[in-house]
Amino acid sequence: MSKARDPLAEACGSVALVLALNKPVYPLYIWFLTESAFQISLLTALSMPFYIAVWWLARRGKSFPARLGMVAVGTVDTIFIAFVLGGESGTLIFLFACIMLAGIAFHAREVWLSRGLIGLIFILFVALYGRIGAPIRPVSPEDMQTLDYLNTTGAAALAAFIALRFFRSRAATVTPPA
Repeated sequence: MSKARDPLAEACGSVALVLALNKPVYPLYIWFLTESAFQISLLTALSMPFYIAVWWLARRGKSFPARLGMVAVGTVDTIFIAFVLGGESGTLIFLFACIMLAGIAFHAREVWLSRGLIGLIFILFVALYGRIGAPIRPVSPEDMQTLDYLNTTGAAALAAFIALRFFRSRAATVTPPA
């Protein structure tokens, strides 16, 4: 017995796969561009199995767990990495992508869950912004500035991918008026 196709879960699976595939690459470009942050950037790959699990859930037709998992894994991963790389690394900006996901990954009947997650992620951002200290290992000021730029542009690229991917998903579920 197969589950009904859910374009929103499929979109979450796509986002999860992109993030999982980025996990081993991120430390490589950190090593190339911000060498003093390389060793601690290796810890960012620890969340790769969780993104793969979200992708797997989406592929197996487990719509709600995949959609909720994408928002939850993204949020927890972002906060973990912010503490690893430090508050000045620009990592918390990825919470905006998590807010986007919380707003578009759920169906109309799940509006209160969506709103609750949006509010929770926003509160986490406000509570943590400017309050996360130094990285777990020293990073040079020049490398930290580069890291901030990389994370800010990476978050913008992720937000753009989410917007493009979910637009296609929404278009598949809406029938235009005659």
